[in-house]
Amino acid sequence: MGRAYWFLMIAIILLLPGCGGGGPPGGDIAGAVTDVDGNAVAGATVYVGSNQTRSLQNGSFILRGVGGGYQTIHATTTIAGHTWSGQTVVDVASGDLTRTVTVVISDDRFQGAIAGTVIDPNGFAIEGAKVFVGQNAGSTLAITDRNGNYLVDHLPSGVTYTVTASAIGFLNDTKQVHVDPNVTSAASFALTAASFQGTIPGPTSLIAQSWTQPASISRADDRTRSLYDALRRYYRRKRGLPDGPVARRIERKSVSSRTWPSGAMIEVDLFWDYQSYPDLLGYAIDRGRSAGTLVGIALLRDPLAAVFFDADPALTPDLTYYYDVRRLDTVGFPDNGAEGSPSPVASATPFRPIHAQSPSGGQSVSGNPVFVWTSVPGAAQYQVFLFDRFPDLRSSTDPNGVVTIWTGGNSTVNAPATSTVYDGPVLTRGQTYYWVVVASDAAGNTYSASEIERFTVR
Repeated sequence: MGRAYWFLMIAIILLLPGCGGGGPPGGDIAGAVTDVDGNAVAGATVYVGSNQTRSLQNGSFILRGVGGGYQTIHATTTIAGHTWSGQTVVDVASGDLTRTVTVVISDDRFQGAIAGTVIDPNGFAIEGAKVFVGQNAGSTLAITDRNGNYLVDHLPSGVTYTVTASAIGFLNDTKQVHVDPNVTSAASFALTAASFQGTIPGPTSLIAQSWTQPASISRADDRTRSLYDALRRYYRRKRGLPDGPVARRIERKSVSSRTWPSGAMIEVDLFWDYQSYPDLLGYAIDRGRSAGTLVGIALLRDPLAAVFFDADPALTPDLTYYYDVRRLDTVGFPDNGAEGSPSPVASATPFRPIHAQSPSGGQSVSGNPVFVWTSVPGAAQYQVFLFDRFPDLRSSTDPNGVVTIWTGGNSTVNAPATSTVYDGPVLTRGQTYYWVVVASDAAGNTYSASEIERFTVR
């Protein structure tokens, strides 16, 4: 079957209001929990009704066997004695496709909301229109009811959001909406009927970054956030990529028998230039083992997206994957499966896992510690990050939060070295320290991060 047919079938499942599989067995929902700055949140409870799970070290989660149709995904955790929560809507379809969403949580005491109505050119309500509220880590979604009304609540306040209303056969309408604490901001939309104007050109640039990192959660009982998301942002800045992109994680359940390497997970992050089009529906993401054999792996129905995170369990170290991105329009794509032209092809070859070997497990050390780790084939450089307390979500939202106490000097070494001697500020006796080592290639496109290890100075 051709690509157009494949995507048309997905479009029928995903885009028709109220379709979404129609009921049991529904499908699986995979996604990520973050704070307003895009920091991953580990240990959050994620649930739909009585079906619940917890987010892992990189903020990711999977809910199995969720009923079909529109479902509201909730996430909650406790930070410094206060409840943080968030929610979004996802259209769950029967079958083996995994819909992946981002749930942004914030302090319940300071949340706000956006509400309004979506109408057509004749002033009639549009039922089933989708309203996207763009956030750093992804768009929060709401669906209009039979009267065209929608409500997006549990939003972090003090933020001006880009809000886009979208419906099949209409041009999008976008507004900037500011949200204050404990206030519902009004934003209504009048959509204009559209005719097919041709497919939309693909993005002019595409960059792929791959990350290999531990899959295990760390200090879940303390509701700690992932350090690894902060490391990704650090290396994005070095590469000149967006620090907190509008993103939505979408993935397709793999039919391969391959699984993540033991104790590790792989993610390939795609970045492209964002350009607004009034009839932009979203994006088709293609992947293959060669540049000439790309096939569709995801339909990203988010007109605000500029990033795609591929966390398919089939991704394997030392294998090269090729990607392109195509834009979809609100008229031509649902009608006939037409896709825009592809972006340039980007590739990624994930590293093998790296392991921090010494000091570890709370080991007691004297003097300047010697950090030792395993070698990663293809790595050009290793960098050690050292912290004087475990970096958690609370500190990540504090301007004076946890940062590495060791920069410069021996904190960065070139391969093939797999050890380095600490030469930073004097360490305090009796203090527990935490460290991570990151391997990177020369181009700044491939990374592998170790587990978080700790030691005590005697």
